[in-house]
Amino acid sequence: MCRLATTFLTQKQAFSYLRKNRTELERMARAQLASGAVEDGIVVLSML
Repeated sequence: MCRLATTFLTQKQAFSYLRKNRTELERMARAQLASGAVEDGIVVLSML
């Protein structure tokens, strides 16, 4: 499971970004999982 925290104002904007950048976000989530950076079984990604 993965949680992505965003700075977008609407869910529609966040989903649009997610669809456009899915491959990169999946790569980042796999890297976090491989490094053991998991919080309560959830990979947490945050946009700056």
